[in-house]
Amino acid sequence: MRRLLLLCVLSCFVVGGLAWRYGADIVSFGAGTSQRANPEDTKIRNGVFTSPYFGLFYPLPQGWTEGLAGPDPSYSGYYVLRTFVPAGKLSARMLIAAQDMFFAAKSYDDLAAAANDIRQAMSEIEGMTIEREPSAVKIADRLLQRLDFSGVGLHRAMFVAEVRCHMVTFNLTARDPEQLASLAQSLDKLSFASGRDAAASTPVCIKDYATGDNLVERVEPESVGSTATPIPVRIIIGTEGTVKHVHAIRATAMQRRSIDEALRQWKFRPHEIDGRAVEVETGLEFRFK
Repeated sequence: MRRLLLLCVLSCFVVGGLAWRYGADIVSFGAGTSQRANPEDTKIRNGVFTSPYFGLFYPLPQGWTEGLAGPDPSYSGYYVLRTFVPAGKLSARMLIAAQDMFFAAKSYDDLAAAANDIRQAMSEIEGMTIEREPSAVKIADRLLQRLDFSGVGLHRAMFVAEVRCHMVTFNLTARDPEQLASLAQSLDKLSFASGRDAAASTPVCIKDYATGDNLVERVEPESVGSTATPIPVRIIIGTEGTVKHVHAIRATAMQRRSIDEALRQWKFRPHEIDGRAVEVETGLEFRFK
């Protein structure tokens, strides 16, 4: 079990600090509830893992169940969404995680560059062997990057997808290559929310949008408590320039309330694409002294 936990530690350490430069992009996800959901709002129903925020649907392999809960989201916007293990002997593990690209410590131009950097980091760990170089794979009509490596008697595969301004990773670990191959094949059942309704409800992700001339009115949150690290916050701005949704990624309950009350009073210039106002999702940070 200690060896299996090593993958989680390695993945959290390496992936938790990565992101790539992000201008503006439109990503399809589930309509309606997805805008009210946050990345950590996941559930398992009838053996199916779902994430309304990311629009992910994944039927668990037969005989698999939920593993130990992960830690709270980090200040850099790293989430352990869920872990899964076989119901019987602990011979494999799957960790699904996400890194917010707005708050990560390091930026990349694209998904391939991020995967190559993960590959380099893994190759520098003593005892690790790269079994499969980073390469593009297609799952549910979406391109992901795959990297395989092994060490300390375990075989691993990492699948990396770009979803809604996040790097979502599927980290697989098994004791033998055949079991790893079977677990990787189960990802063929993975699906992403798509379609006209989902696309129509998707905000445009723009980094640093809450700055400069875009911001018309600003109200400072009341300082509640102190924190040595800035509090990362994601917001969705409506077509009229008002803040529709606020998500303080890591903060106390009082700090969340203070930030929410202030941001609901902010006003932005509506963002237009081809002459039509669209909703924007962006990130910003607050520091309470």
